[in-house]
Amino acid sequence: MRTFLFLLFMAILSSTSEAALPKIMVEDAWPPFAFKKQGQPAGLSVDLVQEAFRLVDEKPQLVQVPYPRCLALTAAGKFPACFNSAHSSEMNKDFLFPKESLFKSRGLIVTNLSSSARLKIERVTDLEGRSVALPTGFPFGPQFDENKKIKKIFTASDYNSLRMLKANRVAFIAIDEFVYYYLVKENPEFRNFSVLLLLSEEDIFVHFAKNEEGRLLLKKFEVGLAKLKKSPRYQEILESWIGPIKKDQEQILTSLPEAPPL
Repeated sequence: MRTFLFLLFMAILSSTSEAALPKIMVEDAWPPFAFKKQGQPAGLSVDLVQEAFRLVDEKPQLVQVPYPRCLALTAAGKFPACFNSAHSSEMNKDFLFPKESLFKSRGLIVTNLSSSARLKIERVTDLEGRSVALPTGFPFGPQFDENKKIKKIFTASDYNSLRMLKANRVAFIAIDEFVYYYLVKENPEFRNFSVLLLLSEEDIFVHFAKNEEGRLLLKKFEVGLAKLKKSPRYQEILESWIGPIKKDQEQILTSLPEAPPL
């Protein structure tokens, strides 16, 4: 009888402990930042977020969902946080952002055009009147984002954008530099594309719900991320995914994992 009561007590304690753990969402299709590996969340952002929370004795459960669902459920207050996202005036309406970003990354315009056709595209404004595929919710700098003359086609993921480029449904895509080289490395069928333009560098964040749970978790995360960035572990995590970074933290194309020759 005592054994039964003890086991019952431990089961209740365990379930209560699990229920107390916050659940935060992470997108499922943005490698190398966040993706599924053997059914579990993996990636640069996943490692950074988990380590930041560990430093404040917090261990949130990660719920992996498509990025549009991540945005919708956080905005509705169903979950306290989600990553990855960028800071913008539109995002500020629905979410809270920490003082510091997880990291910075830069956008690219990638094309399947021939060498002669590429010569006509030298700046962002040269894309006016042309169709460009890009992932939903990710900014590429005001010069691109605010240009209404560029015909933007929003996709569920960067992989989908690349498939559209491969199928000649578009001639241009906007894509994060690290994501591009990672996907080209993993998918040789994309190797014949070319980088056409470099876009602005963007901060990548965890965003939080505008409710009490979101605010409390935001404060803990800010403390943990600040501790992490002051430690050697931050640099170790970055370089484990994207290779060596220059001392000034400028991320350059040559620091990326080697891609198949174009």
